[in-house]
Amino acid sequence: MKLKKILAAVAAAAVSVSAMAVNVFAADSYNAKLGFADTAWAVQDWDSLVEVTGDGQYTLESTAVAGASDFGVFVIDIEQMFAGAPEATAVLDKVEVDGSEIPFDAGKIIYGDIEEKGNYRIEIYNQYGDTKNDSPVNQATSIGSSLKITFTVSGLGGGEAAPAEEAPAETPAETAPAADNSTQSAATGNTSAAVMLSVMAVAGAAAAVSKKRK
Repeated sequence: MKLKKILAAVAAAAVSVSAMAVNVFAADSYNAKLGFADTAWAVQDWDSLVEVTGDGQYTLESTAVAGASDFGVFVIDIEQMFAGAPEATAVLDKVEVDGSEIPFDAGKIIYGDIEEKGNYRIEIYNQYGDTKNDSPVNQATSIGSSLKITFTVSGLGGGEAAPAEEAPAETPAETAPAADNSTQSAATGNTSAAVMLSVMAVAGAAAAVSKKRK
């Protein structure tokens, strides 16, 4: 009777551990919001956003900034990504004004939890920040109709923006090569490891009870 209870408890633990292994590698979703105002605060946009669903390249576009005479505050905040996934990063790829790419000094862009609010910020220019005296872009750039920012997120894993893997060509059954476990994803590998550990625990518990009875 005791053996049955032990086996039932270990089996339940195995299911729980397996579920945890899958969830650990599930990509989170975060909103990447534009923070923009010209120096006079006459033109602002704090609402335009794009949803970050995993690793990959994203583009955030705003037409609400039309008419801005310059950059006063120009940042992207990926809300709570630093708090939820501190290992994740983002890199600015491109800035376009009115359909044309404008140059920027990649070495002067500031990244991270700059305001210590748990957000991952890409600071392109901020008249109240460190980029004021060492601007990565021409702060005097005016905007006629639109602003577009492209950036790449890494360290989240998965996601719709992650490049899809090309499906391998079908191989006839008689010549199909043996499965290569080294190509398993991190999530699959960890789930398999969790299940294996659980099975080992079951076997160990059963052996201990059997030895004790003897």
